[in-house]
Amino acid sequence: MAWIFFFVSILAIAWLGFLVRRRRREHKESEQAREMAFLLAHGELPGGALAGDNVLKRQASDGESLQGAAPQPTPSVTPVAVPAGARPAYLDVVRATAYRRLRAALPSHEVFPRASLRRAAGLESIEKDALLDFVVCTSALVPVAAVDLVRGERASPADAIKRETLERAGVRYARWRHDALPDSETIATWLTN
Repeated sequence: MAWIFFFVSILAIAWLGFLVRRRRREHKESEQAREMAFLLAHGELPGGALAGDNVLKRQASDGESLQGAAPQPTPSVTPVAVPAGARPAYLDVVRATAYRRLRAALPSHEVFPRASLRRAAGLESIEKDALLDFVVCTSALVPVAAVDLVRGERASPADAIKRETLERAGVRYARWRHDALPDSETIATWLTN
């Protein structure tokens, strides 16, 4: 009788392990799909190409020179008005402003809002994942910096874990007050130093 209980217990543990692995795989796939949808919705294609660059490529294929082409304007950092009754924005006004400021200050980098600590640090051994407000990557999508927007001065234990984890992975980490975002020059200097 004891061997039946043991056998059923082993089967139950194996089944739970299978369900957990499947759920993690589904979560990872859905996270990648959300990232791709975000990039495509904002006119960006994987690999750092912008949808607006297609115009220049089309002109070049028609025989026109790209040397005389006007440079693309940098994105604005002012909040965009949302019509009444529209679906809520993906980012609130403060985070949207910070996102636009990061994009303007770091045009050769990719900026991902609401990113995963586990994905940014590249460490599968992290037991619990945490949410980062922004992750800045190179054009090859290698994380180089992470930013959290904070409302108070006090750092939580989670912030210390984020800082330590990212430092081990060689990724810069910054906490910016939501009401005192740095300007573009400060952001560029912070990343290059």
